[in-house]
Amino acid sequence: MKNLKFKTVLKWTVGILVLGALGTGFVWSRTSWIPAGHVGVIYDASRGLLNEVYKPKAIFIGWRQRMYLYPTRLQNAVYTKDPNAGEVRAADPILITTNDNANTEFDVSVIYRVKPEDVIRVFNEFGARPIEDIQSTYIRRAVKEAANGVGTQYDLFSLMGPKRFEASKKITEELRERLKPAGITIEQAMLATCYPTQEFQSKITSRVNSYVELEISRLKRDIAEIERQISTVKGEANQQATAMSAAQAKDRSIDLLKLEAAEKALEKWDGALPLISPKAGQSVFISPETLSQLEAQSRTAPVPQPNRGGRK
Repeated sequence: MKNLKFKTVLKWTVGILVLGALGTGFVWSRTSWIPAGHVGVIYDASRGLLNEVYKPKAIFIGWRQRMYLYPTRLQNAVYTKDPNAGEVRAADPILITTNDNANTEFDVSVIYRVKPEDVIRVFNEFGARPIEDIQSTYIRRAVKEAANGVGTQYDLFSLMGPKRFEASKKITEELRERLKPAGITIEQAMLATCYPTQEFQSKITSRVNSYVELEISRLKRDIAEIERQISTVKGEANQQATAMSAAQAKDRSIDLLKLEAAEKALEKWDGALPLISPKAGQSVFISPETLSQLEAQSRTAPVPQPNRGGRK
């Protein structure tokens, strides 16, 4: 009896353990993990989409049910000509037509996300399509339409250069209006690398060269104006220097004439001091003795002979 009871208990124990293992395996096989930065919704074959959004955690998926994940963190959709990058591993740029009838390929980068409150709207719009499929088809088509709508407002030269940022902002606003009803939030769209045709590249090069030549002409004109101003200043300085030199020469000429007169007077001086040496402003009184001496000197002074026959 004891052996029979032991065998019965053992059978039940083994059965319970097996059932527990099977149950645990079934639960694990029907458990889905929602990773960080994502949310999930469950579609039931009988009831349709369940009206609940699940945050990151482990969720048991019932029979005939399936979970769909959507990223809530920022996503970057890149449509580029580089075959080793972007959403499609092939040349996938956006062809944009500008108002000068130039069809030019641009790399376009779009940053977007799906907010948790918009997940059910996205599912109702796109069904069970994964976000990667939505990104490579629906979002790309919207980007192409928005870029071409904005591109016709600019010529290619402006779109490649000074107006690129402005055009990118307009494309961002256009995409927000287009994709908001589908539950996709656009944060930013940006025009990146441009790939103009060879013909238009030649036009761009010619235009750049013309611009450079214009700038060189402006610089030359500015240099000529500066040189003219320098010449004017130099001329005025030379005139002032000439006037100052003339004034100094005039003063020096008067002094030289005085010196020459003094030198000639010295040459004629016989060494005798004058009997009368008055000072400026002084009254002169001649005594009888002095008068007699003056008369004697005049009588003894040689009489100059007249010049005859042109000889001295």
